[in-house]
Amino acid sequence: MLINKDDLKKEEINSRVHKVRAVIQDDKGKIYVTNMDNSYNLPGGRVEAKEEAKDALIRELAEELGIQVLDSEIQYIGDFTFWHRDFPGDKRVVNRENHVDLFWVMQAKEVLEERVRLTNYEKHYHFHLMKCSIKEIDELLQSASPNDYKKFMDVELGTLLEAFLKYKGEDNYVR
Repeated sequence: MLINKDDLKKEEINSRVHKVRAVIQDDKGKIYVTNMDNSYNLPGGRVEAKEEAKDALIRELAEELGIQVLDSEIQYIGDFTFWHRDFPGDKRVVNRENHVDLFWVMQAKEVLEERVRLTNYEKHYHFHLMKCSIKEIDELLQSASPNDYKKFMDVELGTLLEAFLKYKGEDNYVR
């Protein structure tokens, strides 16, 4: 599914990234959400060259959250492509294509802070993990923030969350 709220044309895309994201719940049904300077997303990260999406997810969750997830615990939900105009890149503003494979970790997980290993990038942007209800996630999406990435990540988080709830048969989520 292509989400193109900026009406970009294919030839305008000059940066592409493949990412994986996961809906992970704790034993009370709260969803883990990453927060980097008030820009919110589901846990996950980049797929490396020649890496399968599921393998990337398992690696990212081990690195980012310090949790071990088995292949049998992961359910693929779908893939989404987001085209973002004027996405702030590392050294320049780009028209970014974020291709995201979304998964659901079917077993409840408890993340222990002492197992989380952050990259320098994540430390620089004050990465921390939150546990949120659907209502709390919706409030995060509605909140204001001066973060340059927030408007892009809000589109992604909202779309991915909506897809997850639809997948589970909970179509009552309204943004």
